[in-house]
Amino acid sequence: KKPASGVTAPEKSVVVPLVLNMECTATQAEMNDNVALTLARGYAPFDGAIDSVRGGRLSICGAGPSLGAKLGQLTGDVFAVNSAIGVLLKAGIVPRWAMIWDCAEICTQFAIPHPDITYLIASRCHPNVFERLKGCKVLVWHADGDMNIVDVLGARGVKEALIKGGTTGVTRGIYVAYALGYRDFHIFGADSCYVNGESHVAGSLVYEHKIEVMINGRWFTTTAQWAAQIEELKLIYPMFKHSPMGADITAYDDGMFAWTLGIMKEDEEKAFANMLAAMHVMETQKGVAAPGCPGTLPEGAIAELAKEYPAQLAGAMKTLQPLEAGVNNA
Repeated sequence: KKPASGVTAPEKSVVVPLVLNMECTATQAEMNDNVALTLARGYAPFDGAIDSVRGGRLSICGAGPSLGAKLGQLTGDVFAVNSAIGVLLKAGIVPRWAMIWDCAEICTQFAIPHPDITYLIASRCHPNVFERLKGCKVLVWHADGDMNIVDVLGARGVKEALIKGGTTGVTRGIYVAYALGYRDFHIFGADSCYVNGESHVAGSLVYEHKIEVMINGRWFTTTAQWAAQIEELKLIYPMFKHSPMGADITAYDDGMFAWTLGIMKEDEEKAFANMLAAMHVMETQKGVAAPGCPGTLPEGAIAELAKEYPAQLAGAMKTLQPLEAGVNNA
């Protein structure tokens, strides 16, 4: 039913379900040092910008290889992530927002100063990022889930919002943009796979470990990090679309991101049911690597959620309820 991707599995290969076990690329000490320097330096907190935009359309630009060909389709305000900042500026497009959030010093090269951009910089970023943006409009936010970030901030009496989200610039950027108040997200350059042999629109800064992944009959050349971004999308889209969060996501690429999003949009009810099932697995098997488990009978927190939001969850619960209770232990 879907066009071929041109990527084929090698002969005599073994195809197995993808299982990911995530860990941070920075150490706790590196994160703590960067956050401590940020707090000591002084900054304008992101909290003042929360809900500063009421609704509205936003184009979030990752640095995937398809970005350059899609710039003419950008719509609404523009939000650039990492190296997409430079790509947009070279094309004569000044984003309203620019986000950098990785700890590594190498990210300093993404910090291109411009007087008309508001930079959303994570407190864990390297001090050289802040140095390069000195004199620019910079708002600092704290990334929830970062090691012991809650303890670090608490010990210093910092009572500011922590922003949740995914592990990549795009999947975390969606949450940062939601906190700003946007509800209509248009995603560019989030390919999550190689396109014509290229990994990024402006080239990669690090060596990429390639893997072959098949999604719904289509093969992609990708990496574990990008595959994780797709796993996050499978949770983020149904949650944003079919919960009281009330947001929508559209993607403009021909890679894994738009492909997976399209599959979910073909059957919204099933996508939401699978999201609930995956959340159930994460709740009951914390720290245990496991493939997605669509069709798990909801119980516990999920059932309570359904009671609280019966209208929003009615369709998903209908999909899940007929399944055997024993599938929980499958």
